[in-house]
Amino acid sequence: MKSIWLMLPLAVAVSGCGGGDEGTSISIQGDNGSVTAQADKDGKVSVKAPGFEGSIKLPKFSIGAENFEIDGVRLYPGATIASLNIDDRQDGTQSGGVKVTFNAPAEAARVRDWFREQMEGAGFTVTGNRDELTGKTKSGSPYTLKIDGTGDAQSRGTLTVSGT
Repeated sequence: MKSIWLMLPLAVAVSGCGGGDEGTSISIQGDNGSVTAQADKDGKVSVKAPGFEGSIKLPKFSIGAENFEIDGVRLYPGATIASLNIDDRQDGTQSGGVKVTFNAPAEAARVRDWFREQMEGAGFTVTGNRDELTGKTKSGSPYTLKIDGTGDAQSRGTLTVSGT
């Protein structure tokens, strides 16, 4: 029963991510299995975890760019999270990581330039070209940032930070 109550914060988080018309998803991979939560655009959240599966309707609210940060770098202003994947496995070959997909209200080049400036200012190493930024966070974790235009001054980005 205890594990069911631990799912509630995950359900609330996914209902507030604001991924747009397609909804939002969060997944967490761990040594003991995985937990996934998906929210549709109307706030219905479905949760699957070892020993539990169910859905609940939650009020829609917004978790914006200011609520997400990695080593001092936030998402582009006005961006909304479409999916968040956390891998906490410690299997000897890798040590987990975080992958966030977001929608940004600006053209891809503008978002990429903004990230480059923010990352350099926060002590990240930044290399890469027009399509992708790579490097290490200030704490030494490797990252990749890919941003693609989706039309009409909109873009979609994926930031992946690997464990060290």
